[in-house]
Amino acid sequence: MLQNLRRLRAAELQLLLTVLLFFAAGYLLVVAATRAEEFIPTVRGVADILWPSVLPFVLFLGISIGMSWLTPRADQIILPLVALLAGLGLLLTARLEPSLVARYGGIYQGIDAKQSVWVTAGVIVLALILFVPWDSLFRRHMRTTLMDWLDHHRYVWLALGMALIVATFVLGTDPNGSGVKAWFNLGLFSFQPSELLKIILVIFLASYLDEHREVVSGGYQLGPFKLPPIPYLVPLIGMWGIAMGLIIFQRDLGAALMLFSVFLAMLYVATGSGMYVVAGLAAFGAGSYVLYKVFEVVKTRVAVWLDPWATAQSTGYQIVQAIYALASGGVFGAGLGHGSPAVVPAAHTDFIFTAIGEELGLAGTLGVLIAYILLVFRGYHIALSIPGRFRGFEQLMAVGLTTILAVQTFIIVGGNLRLIPLTGITLPFISYGGSSVLMNFMIVGLLLRISVGDGRYSDVGRALSIVMRRNGRLTSDSSPGKNECERTPRSRRAAHRHLAVMGLDDVLDDRQAHPGAGVLAGERSVHLVERQEDLLLGFGGDADPSVLDPQDHT
Repeated sequence: MLQNLRRLRAAELQLLLTVLLFFAAGYLLVVAATRAEEFIPTVRGVADILWPSVLPFVLFLGISIGMSWLTPRADQIILPLVALLAGLGLLLTARLEPSLVARYGGIYQGIDAKQSVWVTAGVIVLALILFVPWDSLFRRHMRTTLMDWLDHHRYVWLALGMALIVATFVLGTDPNGSGVKAWFNLGLFSFQPSELLKIILVIFLASYLDEHREVVSGGYQLGPFKLPPIPYLVPLIGMWGIAMGLIIFQRDLGAALMLFSVFLAMLYVATGSGMYVVAGLAAFGAGSYVLYKVFEVVKTRVAVWLDPWATAQSTGYQIVQAIYALASGGVFGAGLGHGSPAVVPAAHTDFIFTAIGEELGLAGTLGVLIAYILLVFRGYHIALSIPGRFRGFEQLMAVGLTTILAVQTFIIVGGNLRLIPLTGITLPFISYGGSSVLMNFMIVGLLLRISVGDGRYSDVGRALSIVMRRNGRLTSDSSPGKNECERTPRSRRAAHRHLAVMGLDDVLDDRQAHPGAGVLAGERSVHLVERQEDLLLGFGGDADPSVLDPQDHT
């Protein structure tokens, strides 16, 4: 019994319980302040008020306990941070609902319960990503792993992303009357395809840049820029075209800025060249300036950003009221339920950050920003912890997924504070919206799944180094970034698939389940790799994956 208790992720559970108690008190405070429903001081009365908050948090606790047994290596800080932000979103939606109904009518009735359903569904998606044995299923039926399957079908993801963009152009609807047809009406709910598109494009870019990173970072010289060969330049130009197309046809400035920023971040990490970032920003700025001169909607957004008071009773009304709301909040805010955040249109979606500033003050907004900074830091920490020799795809994907959360937060907070022109985008986990919540939980699930395998290939890498040194392929003082297996993506992928076929993934999974068996796992790794020495002799060149069959070399 005591041994099982030691396996619990204590830090994560303590943080989750703290968050749960914090938001339980917040819900009771909101009910008392807004008088949205009668408070009955009984267990049933408290449960009726708290269920929207308690149900997702019970699932969070269940995930934490499950991770203690199934994925103990996963990051222990990300889940409490997500619970904090999602809980704050539920709390603010419950607080805003009565004010929105009183001001704008019954269209906002029940948004608290709807948001709770979406958050609960998101937590279930997170659990499915973490606890379903995807690698075992893919190895059994496709002789590969989940991450390799995502990696090897990049053009399928690209085609799916393009299909989503075209479908949005043709079938998109505008339920908010904002002029942006960026939703699919699915009857019971609306779905925003750009939320799924951002994940799809990250998978494609991670796969493409991982395989061609050396080619993309090399190429021919053009003034101060080193450009890759033309065939490898086409996908890079295509990303710029997607961003401009979203602005031209969809008027979706936020999605365009987010997708292009994620692309530049991944390109910089893959190549290490800051000139790509400078050139990309210059191209985006030039394209945006041309569109500003041509399209009225872009010109209106910029004009409102520069001087909202000139049109304070029309197009500038929303941002002017947001400025007043932030100013009235002061340092500590008016208190939950004591402000008037519903005066700002879309206070539950695009301007929820101003609602935080009005009722929780500068202290509350800084607390929220610190939570986002910590979440982004942990995401990049996962990427930095990944050994790049065999897991370059996962490393780039972790960078891209984390950058989505970082850029999305910057865009919406910057728009609320008038640092940049306002764009229609949601604040991750806090803003009301089903598709955004689901996709953000999917991002967190993928990050946690990637973090589980941080040490997955440690024994394999050590075994490969032993064999390669014996055959003169790697000297003891060779740096990992310069040896041949690091420079040749094709041979790296071939060896990776070879090790999966040999069953080393199962060995290392056993090692995670039984930490004391780590030495034995390492010895077996060395033994198996040495048995395949005749194949690894060619590991420094372009090994043909078709010959990597252990049945022919045992």
